[in-house]
Amino acid sequence: MSGGMGGFGVAGVGAERSVTESEILWGADQARNAALWKSAVISGTARDDANSPTTILRPGLLLGKLDSTGEYEEWDADVATGTQNIAGILDAELKAQDYDATNADRMFRVLVGRAPLKVRKLLIQGAAFVGHADEYLARVQLAAAGFVLDDDPFGYKSGKMLRTATVTGTSDTLTAAETGTTLFYNNAAAVAVTLPTLQAGLVYEIFRAGDEEIVVSSAAGNDMMFGNDLSGSSITFTTAGNHLGAIVRCEGVYVGTTLKWKVTLPPAPFGTGTATLTYGIA
Repeated sequence: MSGGMGGFGVAGVGAERSVTESEILWGADQARNAALWKSAVISGTARDDANSPTTILRPGLLLGKLDSTGEYEEWDADVATGTQNIAGILDAELKAQDYDATNADRMFRVLVGRAPLKVRKLLIQGAAFVGHADEYLARVQLAAAGFVLDDDPFGYKSGKMLRTATVTGTSDTLTAAETGTTLFYNNAAAVAVTLPTLQAGLVYEIFRAGDEEIVVSSAAGNDMMFGNDLSGSSITFTTAGNHLGAIVRCEGVYVGTTLKWKVTLPPAPFGTGTATLTYGIA
């Protein structure tokens, strides 16, 4: 197979190369029939950063659309060009340059919704999807377009708060795999909750179902936004007799190019009176 749009083996153009095809869809034909494609102009400046050469765009590459031109490039979550929003997925190899190694815009089809996707065939700027710093933000955006991921077909990891868990211990360190969960802490003693390593797209609701103190802390210690502060480390509900019903929502978001926990707190008063919050400032 050619290296995307041909070009190998021509004198003065480049060496011959072989390509391994990658099927990014899963499920029976009935499932794939629901997939949506559209025609798009792929920018000649698009790159697959982990490929060699980077100008060969592999199937599974997540794409965003530039506000300035309407062209598609690799998805980049922490920019403000329009490509921070997933707009499509390449499902076949494409060469971003012509025979003269000059960037060339190309009209091509991209997946835009409802398709069943193999997670381990997806690429974020050329890197593996699973384990990428922006994996969970990508899951949120893909779920919004109706894509169905083979490792999470019900969308539990998409941040939709589809599941709940009751925690009885006094200490709990959350994991990325628990994203999209409302957690009820009903222990009749003070509870300490530690957020996982910060990633965009992670989201948790922490609910105090017992009338004792609860502390929610960042793993890094300086990346929580609350109480007129952009670098908080923890938040504590401290008022005796007014802990019950305290709720904290923590979401991993980009503020410009910086990752932060966006912390949403309940309006006061709640429970049986007005609770006092103590902010931990790094």
